[in-house]
Amino acid sequence: MSRRDVQFGAAARESRIERDIAEFVAEHYPRLIRLAGLICRDAIDSEDAVQAGLERAWRRRESLHDPRSLAAWLDRIVVREAIRLGRDNRSLRQRLERMLGDHDDIEIRNVRTEPDPGSAVTSRAALRHAFESLPAAQRAVVALHLYLGYSIPETADMVGAPLETVRSRLRLAREQLRFQLGEAIQ
Repeated sequence: MSRRDVQFGAAARESRIERDIAEFVAEHYPRLIRLAGLICRDAIDSEDAVQAGLERAWRRRESLHDPRSLAAWLDRIVVREAIRLGRDNRSLRQRLERMLGDHDDIEIRNVRTEPDPGSAVTSRAALRHAFESLPAAQRAVVALHLYLGYSIPETADMVGAPLETVRSRLRLAREQLRFQLGEAIQ
């Protein structure tokens, strides 16, 4: 095989990877935004996390060795960016408060209404509030394992944490969710 054939093969492979990534993103962009949103708690931060993740994925596209693992590869990159943003505490509210400083004439607040107790809306709102109160690392493992269905080893690989750390984060998240939702911790 000549050097030209090797170069052509590499160029064709990279072109295929670029096409696969572009097609995947076009089809799954809303899912990536929802995934990041589960971790970030802020729509703008989730969009930032997806954008940063896609930029990182594009720069490192040659590291994708198996095109069949594209979904997990992109999920991992987006989740890690969302965790990073969550740890940086750069929510829109915090950025606005920092930017506006101590102006008494401007008030920024989250409006939370108390829905009718016992309704499905109440349960969903309570679960969402409890989930949003989890730290970013715990939200990430809950979203990946319980929401998207990744196994614990896959989740550990995606968040870049040891297996036992992921198990611990899941256990702590479940305990906190049970506590906040009024269930007895077992």
